[in-house]
This record gives sequence, structure tokens and C-alpha cells, in this order.
Amino acid sequence: MNEHINDAWKEFGNIEITHSIIHYLFAIDFLVKNKGYCRAVDIVNNLGITAGSCSISIKNLIKKDLIIEDENKFIKLSDKGEYITKKAIYKRNILNDFFISIGLNKDTAQSEACKIEHLLLDEVVEKIKDFRK
Repeated sequence: MNEHINDAWKEFGNIEITHSIIHYLFAIDFLVKNKGYCRAVDIVNNLGITAGSCSISIKNLIKKDLIIEDENKFIKLSDKGEYITKKAIYKRNILNDFFISIGLNKDTAQSEACKIEHLLLDEVVEKIKDFRK
């Protein structure tokens, strides 16, 4: 196998922000903006997951300093979580627009952008943005 491919494959193991984490951050961001608050039960309902998996993920997100849970169990993004969420949304929008510009339908473009937004380097996304100008 090519050395560059091996190196790229190893980088996947170093990615701190997973697809699942991004979905939790997006859900929390959405809920706070639309309801004014977010609790674990709201995340469960929004993502269609079990309370048990949500509880484990909340603990993990707190440990990673991506969210804050207050004494009343209300959840919000930390500064780090907000930064990562905004960055992922920015990347998703650029990728979505690019995929549509090369002929993918809207649903496919959104789905594919969602799959890779957190995997691409900022530099790659900026090159795609510049390419489209």
C-alpha cells in the first residue's frame, strides 16, 4: 500500500471529532436556538436515540469540553463546542454547494456533505471554496 495512503488512514484514528459528536453538537445547537433550552430528553427525541446512549455521550462531550451541563441538567455548547459546530456548518455549506454545482441533486449533496464535513482539513474546504469562485 502506498505510504501516503497509510499515513492518511492513520490520521482517521487521530480525529477527535466524530460524525456522532457532530450530530450531538448540531442537535444541541438547534434545540437551544429553537426552544431556548436543551435537556437530555430533548436530544433523545431530536436524534431518535436511547436515553442510555445519550447519557454516555453527554458525559463524553462534557469530558471533551464540548458542552456544559448545569445543576438543573440544562445543556449548552461550550465555547469550544460552539466553535466546532460553526466550523462544521461552514464546511457542510461549502461542500453542499460544491456537490450541487457538479450536478448532484440536493438530497445527495446534503447527505454526502454531512458524511465528510468533519473529516476534511480546513485547507481542503477553502480550496474547494476558492475553486468555485
